[in-house]
Amino acid sequence: MSAQNTGLRLTTRGRQAVRLLRTLLIALVVIGGALFLATQSFSAAAVAETESESVGIAADSVVVGDGESLWTVAANLGIDRDTRDVVSDIIEINHLSTPTVHPGQTLDVPVS
Repeated sequence: MSAQNTGLRLTTRGRQAVRLLRTLLIALVVIGGALFLATQSFSAAAVAETESESVGIAADSVVVGDGESLWTVAANLGIDRDTRDVVSDIIEINHLSTPTVHPGQTLDVPVS
């Protein structure tokens, strides 16, 4: 008994059409991925740029040092206000969910 080939047989024109569709699909995926990445990086940059402006407090940046807490960061700013209020402003500006900070972390802090 002979083996029968039941696979799909395409003409030359059919094979060209399949290759064209495959190429178009790959191009669509690549372009879609590039657009997605471009919009995500643009969105992140826009959010970072306006983050401190959104709470209406003029801000500067500091890097948390070893052994520093949010309280010591606020106290070291030399702002003539109650340290509790400065800590509250730092939490608000940076959208912190907890008062825990880590060495090397960059924080936006109130200027005055």
